[in-house]
Amino acid sequence: YIGSFDPVHNAHINIPLSILEDYKLSRVVYVPTGNSPIGKKIIASSIDRLEMLKNATNEHETLEVDDFECRSSNISYTIDTIKHFGKTLPKANLRLLIGKDNFESFTSWHRYEEILSMANIIVLNRDNTTNCDSINLIRNIIEENIILFNNTKSERIHFSDNQKLNISSSMIRSMIGSDKSIDQYVSDENNRYIKAKGLYV
Repeated sequence: YIGSFDPVHNAHINIPLSILEDYKLSRVVYVPTGNSPIGKKIIASSIDRLEMLKNATNEHETLEVDDFECRSSNISYTIDTIKHFGKTLPKANLRLLIGKDNFESFTSWHRYEEILSMANIIVLNRDNTTNCDSINLIRNIIEENIILFNNTKSERIHFSDNQKLNISSSMIRSMIGSDKSIDQYVSDENNRYIKAKGLYV
């Protein structure tokens, strides 16, 4: 599961947990972005984002955190991340889990065709829509049947509509900046962590 997780919020945790069985996943590995290839501004440090992810996932055996992108000084290209897991988990059917907002620019990603050749993609659909530039270019590999999707190793995309993302990291940052409570959106431990570190103020 790739993303900036700036900060990680409850939907980042609850949605993967809810779809584990649907997609026959043994675990979900969170890989926070290191150096964004598109120059996306990330507010919290890699150390803080990794720590918050560990706080949020530590009670769930099926959720893990990996610092592959954060520990590198290179640009964080997803193809390199996929290759890393392909080498460390050679027998696994890899699934790239991304939010709809990230997927909208997927066909402009570095070597996106190679990503598709190595993994299936699960898109967490925010609004039940499947209209974006990426889809128009790769519509022929979108698989609506989840059983068929699960039975293929790569080159298929499925939109998950089971859960909706009604919160976002940018919304939480804005709330913190406006001195509003984020209690219902992040774990208690991360709420304390954000306050103690003075993040996003």
